[in-house]
Amino acid sequence: MKVTAFIRKTSAKNNVTDLARVYFRVRDIGGVDIKAASELSINPNHWCPERQGYKPRVALVSEEKKNAFDRDIQQITHLITREYSRGVDGNWLKGLIEEYHHPNINARGGNKAEEYLLSYQIQKYVDETSLAFESRKHHLDNLNKVLRYERFRHEVMHQRGFHLCIDSITAEDIRDFKFWLQEEHKYVDMYPVFYRNEVRRNVEQVRSENSMSGSLYRIRTVIKWCIKRGLTRNNPFDQYQIAQPMYGDPFYLTLEERDKVYYADLSGMGASYPVYRDIFMFQCLIGCRVSDLNRLTQANIVDGCVEYIPQKTKLEHAGTVRVPLNQKALDILERYKDLEEALLPRFSHFGYNKKIKEILKYVGIDRMVRVLDPKTREDVARPLYEVATTHTARKTFIGNLYKQVKDPNLIASMSGHSEGSRAFARYRKIDDEMKKELVNLLD
Repeated sequence: MKVTAFIRKTSAKNNVTDLARVYFRVRDIGGVDIKAASELSINPNHWCPERQGYKPRVALVSEEKKNAFDRDIQQITHLITREYSRGVDGNWLKGLIEEYHHPNINARGGNKAEEYLLSYQIQKYVDETSLAFESRKHHLDNLNKVLRYERFRHEVMHQRGFHLCIDSITAEDIRDFKFWLQEEHKYVDMYPVFYRNEVRRNVEQVRSENSMSGSLYRIRTVIKWCIKRGLTRNNPFDQYQIAQPMYGDPFYLTLEERDKVYYADLSGMGASYPVYRDIFMFQCLIGCRVSDLNRLTQANIVDGCVEYIPQKTKLEHAGTVRVPLNQKALDILERYKDLEEALLPRFSHFGYNKKIKEILKYVGIDRMVRVLDPKTREDVARPLYEVATTHTARKTFIGNLYKQVKDPNLIASMSGHSEGSRAFARYRKIDDEMKKELVNLLD
């Protein structure tokens, strides 16, 4: 690789007023030949191509000015040589030279260059916007994905200097980022050195289309926020359509299946499993989100009801959810009445999901349900224990209530859904089952 400085303009022999812009050129094997202008200028009659700077004896220019000019040429040449990697283009060269002339300053409005990074704006959005706990968590998780993607482009693809910037990000960049999200689980084994410090469960699982759409929706939210603040006019989502989330029919435990788990003898599984069974059953009986469940304390029990403000929707409507406790729920709480603060033993979300699957399998909750394959988005049959999660408890509460009383507002008052939530639309299949039962009465 070779870096040279040159000018394109000539002047009459005695002309000492004309100025020519200094360009830098990078040539490498494989036909690489890129050029970009700098902000340095010199009279063509004073330029020495061999020295790539001032001629040795130029009487009309001070030594201080000549030395500063030659030093700039050398420093830019060294900077390009140090930062160059295969795959860079003219935009990279232009940006690198611009950064040399204006350290930390971006030409667009005098803002620091870092303020145009998508990662910077995601963090700023989280810091300056009132977000519910879960929403904030998802945006920070998205920030980690963006930073890891940029580092992947730097270190694995050797595209040094690559960043996603709010005023230059394109629909093609969004497509490439989405492809990386889709394929990252494969890269964990392909590039073990790159992933050696990552938590494996965060990077090795196949991401569903819904999960990737959620990441892109959050990026779009931040970019629209930047546009609203006048920081950019660029919106790559004008040319990119995010795939709509798809959901299968809601599956949940019937009351018979729930009771089978509630009364099962788990002594053969180990000491922790009855505890996790109690936590899961209690969630099935009050229908809260797992993030709210893990925050409940003795103070949330008021007059035989559990009261709490859902974290996810508290910024939309800070209404208190109040759910009466039936005898099964009260019996569970009685077993943990000696806990100092927490209503139930604390748990990790990941460990809780794992225990739910193991308990349901042990008890024999193996009814086949239809779920969406995370990659193909086709519905496939799976045993219920294999696809059950903490959210299954919430759906068990809602689904069984909805089957008895089809009043979304009444159920929402106990589940913490927003008024008019579209989530209840996914439970309408239950209506068909109820209609069939009614029609059969006419036989």
